[in-house]
Amino acid sequence: MIQPLDNEQEILQRVAHGDESAFRLLFFHYWDFIYSTALLFTKSPDLSEDLSQDIFANLWIKRARLAEIDRLEGYLFISARNLIFDYLRKKVFHGPYDSYFLEYFSDTAPTPDRRLEALEFQATIDEAIASLPPQQQTAFRLSRYQGLSHEEIAQKMGISRQAVKSHIVRAIVRLRQQLGQNPLLSLLLVGLLLMK
Repeated sequence: MIQPLDNEQEILQRVAHGDESAFRLLFFHYWDFIYSTALLFTKSPDLSEDLSQDIFANLWIKRARLAEIDRLEGYLFISARNLIFDYLRKKVFHGPYDSYFLEYFSDTAPTPDRRLEALEFQATIDEAIASLPPQQQTAFRLSRYQGLSHEEIAQKMGISRQAVKSHIVRAIVRLRQQLGQNPLLSLLLVGLLLMK
């Protein structure tokens, strides 16, 4: 928990109207909170610094919303969590995520057993995604692999935005059923469920 600034609502109003000096006050007050949140999830000081900068950059870009926020701490935490999980999700679905998970969950060099376990982990996820019905699989891949919005997916697939949402939700439910018994796979699904 972090104490809000004494005149935080006034500062939020000023930032919402483009006041850079007010934004700097928020930045310096909340930096350690955001950085430590990122570090808790990523275990990487460099990555945590980069993600924290991204979070504050997004805060400035979306500053008009700040006028409606009651508790900035909660808003920042949710923003941080979403950005961090988005990063971790992309790391998982783009490239050799077996070695990434080994590094993430262990402070020691991966053993042959752990590497084999990670390869099996990867194969299980790939198999589960490949078993989804075609429409669900397409919507899920466009969302999770390519980071497209529901609107963009709807245009690409020639279906409604609501249908896209339905396909993605059903895909996640099905993946939860298939992968939910394995604790490591369950951790990955936390990221899936927190996104979009």
